[in-house]
Parts: sequence; structure tokens; C-alpha cells
Amino acid sequence: MHSPSLDTGHDKPNRLVLLLPLLFVVSGTLIRFLAFRYAQPDTDWTQYFDALCRWDCGWYVHMAESGYDTFPVPSRVSAGNWAFFPFYPILVGLIGKVIPLPTIVLASLVSILTAYAAVVAAWPLLGRNIRAYALYAAFILSGPLSFYFTTFFTEVMFVLLTTLVFRFIGRSDYLGAAGAAALLSATRIVGVFASLAIGIKALMDYRATRGTWRGVIGGLLGQPKLVLAIFISPLGFFVYVAFLNYWIGDGLAFSHTQRAWGRMIDNPFIYLWEGLINWPDNGALLSNSQILALAAVTGLVCTVILAIRRQWPAVVFCLFCILIPLAAGLASMLRFMAGMVPVTVTLATLLGRNRAVFAISLLGLIVSAWFVTLAWLGGNVALV
Repeated sequence: MHSPSLDTGHDKPNRLVLLLPLLFVVSGTLIRFLAFRYAQPDTDWTQYFDALCRWDCGWYVHMAESGYDTFPVPSRVSAGNWAFFPFYPILVGLIGKVIPLPTIVLASLVSILTAYAAVVAAWPLLGRNIRAYALYAAFILSGPLSFYFTTFFTEVMFVLLTTLVFRFIGRSDYLGAAGAAALLSATRIVGVFASLAIGIKALMDYRATRGTWRGVIGGLLGQPKLVLAIFISPLGFFVYVAFLNYWIGDGLAFSHTQRAWGRMIDNPFIYLWEGLINWPDNGALLSNSQILALAAVTGLVCTVILAIRRQWPAVVFCLFCILIPLAAGLASMLRFMAGMVPVTVTLATLLGRNRAVFAISLLGLIVSAWFVTLAWLGGNVALV
């Protein structure tokens, strides 16, 4: 059976592809709202968006309204907001200059629109398989972790831009991929590794065209568009470094401020193993550390599947996007894996192959959304 590839060419979405995600926008909003009313019955319904804005979301609201700090904020673990990359908060802040809505309301609406666009854009990456597409749409818009993509977190923009990078890569459009990658590298630090995916795709194209590796360096350097693309793709990251150097005198403040959260660089596989063997002592089925570690394992397993499918640009991108954050600990690993397009696309294509598995998976996504949203509102730290 042919395996769907992330390197799929352009395909114009049909009406069903455009309408199906709207169904999950409605169902997801309804589930999250009802969970909010159940968890906080005495809270006014107009506080719905505020209630879902937890953890890092508060930092992004501040950034959209006031920009970057010039010094650490004692009331917020003595850290500055330099750890958070600028593109999405800046975008929301600029839109807020035109549309006079409370920041969290505006950001949530922008996130929902961005999530919808990300799902539609992913249609070719899912092998144009309607079952895989339905699972992917349900996961992003109505699934157990859909609050990451429908409130104020950068994951939703990371998903959209990653999708565009691989769409352009699939057409060997290096400049298009580089433009999306530049914004991606200004959205999250690991976005800078999209440039490696572009380079790997260029190598594959050279080998496929020439039938040999001979003269590969000269052949690649002789392509002006490719050379320009490699320079453009990490541009967002370097612009942010330059800004931080100007703003507070430390271009690497996004890394240095991590100490305020107690994050230390170590062997990622040590963190992974320690998380897996950290059994709960409160009667729970899994500890928070195990949940986070299993999320990372899922990402690594999907990366192996991508390697078996010879989707090397996605393999390289996933390895860096998993191992680099993991080297600083398990924190936020569930959120990071939820926003990893090659991982979630691979899972959707696998689960969508069989009708029975598809039906069970779709039902599981919708039902679990209720319980995980309650856990989010209750402050479960595995979801941070």
C-alpha cells in the first residue's frame, strides 16, 4: 500500500475539504465552552476565553499589549518574556491596533482562524485521504489538545507555518519554503531547523535529477534560488537575536532566561528515561513525567516511521525539534509534540487507513476533549 508523503505536490481543496474543518470548529468550541461552564459554574460566561488562557498564554497577552520587558519581572518567577519568540504575539498586537477587542478574545479568534487555515493547508500532506484529513481536523480543532490551537499559544502559528514549509518543499519551491521558514524561526526557536529540511530536499532533488552524488556541492551552490533560500530561512531567528542584543544587550537572552524556570541542559535520553520510570505514588495510572516522556517517545516513533517512508526532510526536522527541547527537560513536551506537523500527520494517516480504527479514533478524540479540557482548566501540569 502506498504511504502518504509529506512531500506531496499542490492539490486544490474541494468543497468538503473546506467545510469539514468548520464542523470541528463548532464542535470543539462547544465542547470547550461546556467544559468551562461545568468546571467554573459561578464564572460569567463572558470569561470563557480568559479561563482557557493559562500558563504561557498570559505571557503572550502581555507581549501583544506591551512588547518585550527590559528587565526580569519578579512577580513572574524573576524571568523576562525574552524566552518567547515574537512573530505571533506581534501579529496579534498589530491586529489589535485595528480591531478593538480585548487581547485574549482577539487572539483566540485569530488562533481559531489560523488553526482552520492550517488544517485546510495540510490536505495534500495527508495523502488526500478524507479519513486521515478528518482525524487531523478533529485533533487540531476539536480534540483533547485543541485548546493549544484555539487560545493564545504559538503552537497554532507553528503548525500553519510548518505545514506551508512542507507544502513548498513538496514542490521543490525553495524560496517559498524559505519564506515560511523565516517566519517559523521567529515563532519558536526550533523553527530555525526548517532550513535543514530545505537543504535535505535540495540534496534529494539533485540526486534524483543527476543520478549521482558527483559534483553535488558545486551543483547546489550553482542554484541562486537555493542559496538565497538557505540564507532567508533562518532570518527570523537572527533578527530576533539582533533585537535582543539591542534591547537588553544579550542576543541569547531567550536561552539564558530559561534558568528562571530551572531548566538545565543534559542528555535528552537521560531525561526521557527518568520520566518513563517515574511511577506515580498517588494511585494515578501515569505520572505527569511519564505522560510527557510518552509524548516524546511517540514523536520519536513517528520519526522512525518517516524514515522508513524515506521522508528525510521531515525526519531531520523532527529529530531536532524533539531532541533540542528534550535536552532541557520534559517540560511542555506534550504541547511540543501536539504542534509537530510531521508527527500528527503521520499518526492521522496511520489511524485513517482502516475504517473501524478511524471511527474509534475519531470518537476517542471527541470524547477525550471533554476530560482533557477539564484537566487544563484544573491546572494539570502535564499540559503546561
